[in-house]
Amino acid sequence: MSGVVAIPGVELTFAGGKQMTIPPLSLGALEQLLDRINDVMAGGKMDATSIGTVIDAAHAALKRNYPELTREQVGDLVDLGNMREVLEATMSASGLEAKPVDASGEVLAP
Repeated sequence: MSGVVAIPGVELTFAGGKQMTIPPLSLGALEQLLDRINDVMAGGKMDATSIGTVIDAAHAALKRNYPELTREQVGDLVDLGNMREVLEATMSASGLEAKPVDASGEVLAP
């Protein structure tokens, strides 16, 4: 992976100590993913669709700085231990706030 980061964003350390900068999603990617991201953030459950959404959102953001990075590689970087952190980093880099939810899907008070 190239060492030059073209677009600033949120620094995140993945498994193995690999540090990468997650830049904001492009508007085109956000337009395509926003409904799915909102479903994941509000749903609180994990299924194949929510996992795919996290991978797709992270890939769409990361490929702006790391164009050679494949979706499969992103899927290997994201795991159960960092899945939420990766989505929150992607959202905050994009200027969107990830609101914590409880098991019922209700937004938790600050």
